[in-house]
Amino acid sequence: METPPFLTIRGIDKHFGTFRALRNISLNVEAGEFVCFLGPSGCGKSTLLRVIAGLEEQSAGTIHSMGKDISHLAPARRQCGILFQSYALFPNLSVRENIVYGLRNSRIKRSEIDFRLAELLDLIDLRGSEKKYPAQLSGGQQQRVALARALAPSPRLLLLDEPLSALDAKVRVHLRQQIRDLQKRLGLTTIMVTHDQEEALSMADRIVAMHEGEIKQIGTPTEIYHSPSTLFVADFVGKMNILPGRLAGKRLFIGSFEMAVPERYDTAENQGHVVACIRPEQVRLSRENDASGLPALVMSLEFLGSFWRVRLIVPDLGGTELAVDCTSMEMALSPVKVGQAVRAILPVQELCVFPADGSPLQPSQVVRQ
Repeated sequence: METPPFLTIRGIDKHFGTFRALRNISLNVEAGEFVCFLGPSGCGKSTLLRVIAGLEEQSAGTIHSMGKDISHLAPARRQCGILFQSYALFPNLSVRENIVYGLRNSRIKRSEIDFRLAELLDLIDLRGSEKKYPAQLSGGQQQRVALARALAPSPRLLLLDEPLSALDAKVRVHLRQQIRDLQKRLGLTTIMVTHDQEEALSMADRIVAMHEGEIKQIGTPTEIYHSPSTLFVADFVGKMNILPGRLAGKRLFIGSFEMAVPERYDTAENQGHVVACIRPEQVRLSRENDASGLPALVMSLEFLGSFWRVRLIVPDLGGTELAVDCTSMEMALSPVKVGQAVRAILPVQELCVFPADGSPLQPSQVVRQ
């Protein structure tokens, strides 16, 4: 008999009065998986997390955990550990007392609580700090204490709601790696809400991209980044150039640049005005009169450490801007300067194409390699 997914979400709707916050959400989460709900503010990702936790009652739909219906179980019976953006540590309690707070009313012996505390302090690398108070800790240390408190009851599911957004950039990068390493070590099924694309791309096994209460795409970080299924996902995740174009027959026209239609979009249904999307690092610059590229002028140069971002203006596209990322070595070997005429080479295999209204094109039977 096939083992059911750890979490099965089917047809979830959530209404707040006349406002529909979630629209027919369906999703499977496998045991031990790290899933990120990613989207802009107000897209419904935190509401969905709260529905899973039982902190909000869905208006329609069901939630099953390992085949058991938990749709209407109280939060305390769902065996979830929850960590919110605000750490909500008790300022008058020590680190020890904060971590074991959820175990106070359990029937666990004092010796077992002490053993669990020592185990958690080792996990979050704060052994020796158990007598300190939250005010004596850094922001990153406070967040680790809050994480230990969520883990103390040995939950089956860990829910994280924007847990790193209040921290500065350097601490955030360090802590996200710690959380991911800890999650892997424990094999703990985890769902995290974030609006930070870099955070989702670096931490998740799978990303659930959300917009206006709906799931727009579910996929691995590489699938979401390299093969977005909608214009919203393409534009929201990472930097993306969006260029107006036209499909006519088996040809794609972008300004004066003409190429064969990418094979995966070569169907009779895909015709008319479109937008072509390509990442800045996928565009190549030609300093010579290369007929295979778009004619453009260098508008500005921005040094970003490991690479240069070259901003171009494309006269053929009514002055549309185009960003190109060049490595420092490329710029050293073949520099460009502001005002220089160049050609932007758009590799056809890297293009994602969508109708002008942003809906997905009809895919052909050719699978992208």
